[in-house]
Amino acid sequence: MKKIYLIGLLVLITACNDGFMDKYPQTDITSESFFNTPEDLRTYVNGLYAENSLYVRNNYDNEAFSDNMAYRGTTSNEYAMLKGAYSKETASGWDKDDWKALRAVNFFLSQSVKAVGEQSEIDHYIGTGRYFRAVFYMDKLQNYSNVPWYNKPLETDDPDLYKPSDPRTLVADSIIADLEFAAAHIKPDLGNRTAISRYAAQFLLARFYLQEGTTRKYRAELNLSNTANALLEKAEATSESLINSNVFGITGEGVDGYSALFTSADLSGNDEIILMGEYTLGSGEGNSTFYGLYGESGLSRTLMESYLMKDGSRFTGQPGYDKKGYKDVFADRDPRFMATFAYPGFSKPNSASPYTIHIKVGGYESIKFYPRTAETLGQETWRSSYNDLPVYRYAEVLLIYAESKAELGTLGQADLDRSVNKLRARVNMPSVNLSVANSEPDPVLAAQYPDVSGANKGIILEIRRERRVELALEGNRLQDLHRWNAGERLAVPPQGMYIPALGAYDTTGDDIPDYAFLAAKDAVGPISDLPADRQENLMIYYLDENAQEFYLSEGDKGFIMFTSDKDNPRTWISPKYYYRPVPIHAQLLNPSLEQVFGW
Repeated sequence: MKKIYLIGLLVLITACNDGFMDKYPQTDITSESFFNTPEDLRTYVNGLYAENSLYVRNNYDNEAFSDNMAYRGTTSNEYAMLKGAYSKETASGWDKDDWKALRAVNFFLSQSVKAVGEQSEIDHYIGTGRYFRAVFYMDKLQNYSNVPWYNKPLETDDPDLYKPSDPRTLVADSIIADLEFAAAHIKPDLGNRTAISRYAAQFLLARFYLQEGTTRKYRAELNLSNTANALLEKAEATSESLINSNVFGITGEGVDGYSALFTSADLSGNDEIILMGEYTLGSGEGNSTFYGLYGESGLSRTLMESYLMKDGSRFTGQPGYDKKGYKDVFADRDPRFMATFAYPGFSKPNSASPYTIHIKVGGYESIKFYPRTAETLGQETWRSSYNDLPVYRYAEVLLIYAESKAELGTLGQADLDRSVNKLRARVNMPSVNLSVANSEPDPVLAAQYPDVSGANKGIILEIRRERRVELALEGNRLQDLHRWNAGERLAVPPQGMYIPALGAYDTTGDDIPDYAFLAAKDAVGPISDLPADRQENLMIYYLDENAQEFYLSEGDKGFIMFTSDKDNPRTWISPKYYYRPVPIHAQLLNPSLEQVFGW
């Protein structure tokens, strides 16, 4: 009798079912003694949740090096690539552990057919397994386009270990088949929103249809534009099905209502949540969302400028918008701006003093996920915060619906009113008017997305703005730039806040200067009129001493910029940089693997 081992899942399953190892010691685990009942399938699927890292890792990190970030350090593959320091010789992503989750899922699916019991129960767990396989391959498709599709566990002597990559269309169709099965067979109501439900599978299916449809429309190197509309039609239909289910809705009102989605101790009863990560005080399973204010990451000028004025007009249409100082940019803006950016006067829940921003990351910092109570904030150490976090939320369903219809040319005002305008209504922003948007496209957005054209140009641009603002820092932006063929945005040197001149500035809103910018230690003229005690309490940045880290774009004034981009500028090579190379060591093991698009 051949024994089948659970490849890396024993510990994970044991964590979910303390009796598992007692019932099935490692030396006795066989395909004959397990996977025979729906309960066996449930036990294994519990392990798949942990193996696939479903729960929110850190949404802030998932933005990676998108144009939403001004400063994010220098230790990512994206950053290395933009600096010309990433190649097939240095690439990772194809090692044994990178395929571990797929092996675990395929082993489960191959064994699950033996189970005997209520077929709907069995299909529920099979659907969950296929959902996880789709998640795995969505990441591979985005990074490599062509990858080997495996739907079975491979033995070491299986010739398919050395097969060439399958074409993108086969992989995409297989992902869709998995998600369609999952959406048809996973139970709709599982009693909590931390588990994959039918609605979560439908959500991911709608998201994938939109991603793949727009990728094929805008990325000419794929030569698949003639197949784009069929996928966009599926994105529209799937998102509309979720809308018509009437299970979910837009919740809350104003800045507090929006913030509650990301800072609350308990999201389990929130009607906007489709899937969530639960972090319960005392459980030991906290998150690290406080890092948005830890001086390691800064938000970008272009993200700041994307938020409209509260009357619906464009910030970039305001006189002198590009010369506004830190406090001025917060005046009369879309409430979501102050729910996302640390604003003058913001205070941590465990502090009586207003928060002081970090200049060396550009000055703009995130509070979107920052806990608002001392209890949920915790000790500000790794994984010590306890606010629940959304993984999938209904707002994105509405944006998928609006974007897919706009790209198809079928969007009407009524469609906007049931989608984008519901998001604006939550924060008391004026509605988008279809005819006005199309008659007056935003020139700033048009420059950012030059591939957008046609009669619907204006509304497509506004939907992209709404998506960037509503979903800021939730992990979508880098993929959005890729699918819209807007990767060149990543090569633009990022900027932080604007410094109008050398001198002292208040950033906390109390009219007391916190920071000063001087050319050098002996050039104190710009602050000489301040009382001595005020001068002593200033955080002073000397441009000569800090030149190795940041500088001002116009010498003694301007936007904060980063020396690493000045000394070694970013570059973008299209279409090459939309993909990742297969590592050279993987090609040596499997010569059938081929590089794509210039790698």
